[in-house]
Amino acid sequence: MEQIYTAIQAAASQDAAGFRDAISSALASKIEDALELKKVEIASNMFNPQEEELAVEQEIEKDEDIQTTA
Repeated sequence: MEQIYTAIQAAASQDAAGFRDAISSALASKIEDALELKKVEIASNMFNPQEEELAVEQEIEKDEDIQTTA
């Protein structure tokens, strides 16, 4: 949040470089936070397949059974 405040101050004082740096810093912080959340999500789901994936796998197996019996 501090980066946004700094960006607003830089924009008000017409400091283009300061504004650019503050916005870049704010965006980098947001991206870093999103990546950390995604890493946690991926790690928690890595060894626990979701029900949707299991349903698709079961459907494929049923289709293969039908094809081999036909």
